[in-house]
Amino acid sequence: MMVSADRLAIDGGAPVRMTPLLFAKGAALLGDEERDAVLEVLDSRSLFRYCGPNLRRKVDAFETNVRRMFGVRHALATSSGTSALRAALAAIGVGCGDEVIVPAFTFIATINAVVIAGAVPVFAEVDESLTLDPASVQSAITERTAAILPVHLENVACEMDPLLKLAKKRSLALIEDAAQAIGASYRGRPVGTLGDAGIFSLGFEKTITSGEGGVLVTRDERLFLRAAQYHDQGGQFVTLYGGARGAVLARPLVGENLRMSELTAAIAVAQLARLPAILKAMRAAKARILAELRHLQPAIELRHVPDPEGDGASSITWFVPTPPLARRFVGALRAEGVPAAQFYNAQPAYAAPAIAARQTASGKGGPWNCEEHTTGVSYRPGLCPRTEDLIARSVTVPVGPLYAPIDCDDIAAAVNKVASHLLG
Repeated sequence: MMVSADRLAIDGGAPVRMTPLLFAKGAALLGDEERDAVLEVLDSRSLFRYCGPNLRRKVDAFETNVRRMFGVRHALATSSGTSALRAALAAIGVGCGDEVIVPAFTFIATINAVVIAGAVPVFAEVDESLTLDPASVQSAITERTAAILPVHLENVACEMDPLLKLAKKRSLALIEDAAQAIGASYRGRPVGTLGDAGIFSLGFEKTITSGEGGVLVTRDERLFLRAAQYHDQGGQFVTLYGGARGAVLARPLVGENLRMSELTAAIAVAQLARLPAILKAMRAAKARILAELRHLQPAIELRHVPDPEGDGASSITWFVPTPPLARRFVGALRAEGVPAAQFYNAQPAYAAPAIAARQTASGKGGPWNCEEHTTGVSYRPGLCPRTEDLIARSVTVPVGPLYAPIDCDDIAAAVNKVASHLLG
């Protein structure tokens, strides 16, 4: 690899790019459609999904559109992706004494939802896709395992076929955390729709956004009804088809308020309509950048994408030989005017202070001290060494739907410049 004649910006040279890149996804496209939808709800004075003087039924519309777009029988809109995950775990019946297998690398919400459900998270390794390694999952199963919870991290699908096969063989529930992957697919099927239930997030940084918000999808009517009960105070009401409240159809259970508002849904409906165009634009931008980086292999190892055709394409991640080199690479790219990072500061989920200390709000140890759970699960550095190695050597650059060709070329030029100095 030839070393660039240009000095790195981090060392005092001229940066490749002076103008900041707009890498926001759905948030970058908020416009007249979202504004008009919000004003329609405000003018109706009907902000609650179930009643009002002139109810516009935006939550119903969002759920209907999700069902149609993703080919599922049931969709339940919630106040966040985390709320959708909590409703899914409750619907399956995960609770005290149970274990849920989770990836060692994910956003903390995945782990929090399991703990709040009263179950113990058991961490399994990720592979070069930065998603659950099926072989590690198999070795993590115990007699207490109630569910497998794969995470389609940053718009890349897990290798789902072996996970689905394993879950079926061991009679385990499989919940897909597709919070970061709405619109991504695996073998021609949308992620979130392959397991017993799946969830998406509409958080601000997601592919489409309503600021907050989420949605649970499933083909299983029983799971849908239980999730609907749980998210609407657990037994006073059941969300029926079409969004109307009706008679309780099952034994009441203790639940909570995880409902989506009409204002949130107004934005969500408009954003969902933008999803195909957003994905198309990000895929084109990522392909253009990658075309200029292929020659860097094997000096850099691109993140494995189990199904390239289904890639949500919101970032490019690669691995370099050592952690110090990865940190230097990130700093050098930023100096060149290109946003770069290591996901979650290159820390496994079990390194989060509350998880490492097994500390819940009650201060009483939560599910780890549950009378039914006596296996003494603990979390420590080195628990998942392969995961720790991969994330420490990772470098990520975001891809946005508004990238112009010159933006893509600048990113490629910056990566090539930095690589020529650091990897040459």
